[in-house]
Amino acid sequence: MTKERLKKLKALIKEAEHLEEQIRDLPFRTGSYVADSAKDYRTGFPRTILIRGYSTEQYDRLKRRLNEKLCSIQSEISKLEQWLDGVEDPQTRDILRLQYVNGLTQEEIAEELGYSRAGIASILKRFWDSQSETQTTK
Repeated sequence: MTKERLKKLKALIKEAEHLEEQIRDLPFRTGSYVADSAKDYRTGFPRTILIRGYSTEQYDRLKRRLNEKLCSIQSEISKLEQWLDGVEDPQTRDILRLQYVNGLTQEEIAEELGYSRAGIASILKRFWDSQSETQTTK
């Protein structure tokens, strides 16, 4: 695992949330216009209304594409979460989660856990140095 890959975790989580929202709101997105008439009960006369949406084929194609992208992102999130779960030291694991999942700065992590910022930086440096040593010996 690299720091760069782990840094993407928070962005991937946000992207997955946005995709889920887009899929949920899909019928209301911009598409072709369809005109119809409805009775205006205030006047008793029909009036033209416009409805925006997708054709069934467009809707299915777009929904399938968005679901495929969402599955891909969720798979990557799952891999990163499993890797985080595999970090043996609970203190380091907690710090990594706070930094890469919650997006906290080292100062904020230090304040939350009762350490100095330098202490958090030291723990992270030791961890990443040990990770790079492990990857070079493989």
